[in-house]
Amino acid sequence: MCPVYRPLLLSIALALVAGRVSAAPGSTQPVYKWTDAQGGVHYGDAVPPQYAEQDKSLINAQGVIVGTIPGRRTPEQLEAEAAKHRIEDSAHQAILQGRQRDQNLLTTYLSVQEIEALRDRRAELLEAQARVTIQYREQVRLRQQQLEHELAHFKPYNSAPNAQQPPQTLLENLANTLDESAAQERNLNIKRAELDRLKMQFASDIARFKELKP
Repeated sequence: MCPVYRPLLLSIALALVAGRVSAAPGSTQPVYKWTDAQGGVHYGDAVPPQYAEQDKSLINAQGVIVGTIPGRRTPEQLEAEAAKHRIEDSAHQAILQGRQRDQNLLTTYLSVQEIEALRDRRAELLEAQARVTIQYREQVRLRQQQLEHELAHFKPYNSAPNAQQPPQTLLENLANTLDESAAQERNLNIKRAELDRLKMQFASDIARFKELKP
């Protein structure tokens, strides 16, 4: 007999002798295990009312715990258990994703050189898009300078007595140009961030590939 179960079986046997547990052959009556306020362990075919809201265990004929019946939970305990399950699920998903990533690396590439070649092709594409964005941004900035130079001929920038208010179309064109300049700056930052993420991802893939396939 496994030493782990000897104390448990002894406790059940004592309970049977005392008449506290019904264990007739072939009986389907469950045997419960619970703990009292002093830490004492008890067994029986019914749980006293004062212990009905605490955790209980189900014991089979061999004295092995085959199930548990959760007791009453406070809202704080329920939230703590839910948080624990979320963490466990997240960890499990991370393990599955890691295994899938490893499988993809091994089935997609034959060598580190192949990974580096793909990295360089994708990086070149992003760098080309960034260069186009820079060129367009400079054109927008040049148009902005021209509009600002034109605006300087009008009030309040021109203090000459005969200076006039700037045309509405000029103000609108300048506002649109400023918005476009800011948009192109954001686009350029996005491209640079994508390039940084690309390089970091491929560096991680290369390092992992070397671990999987030295």
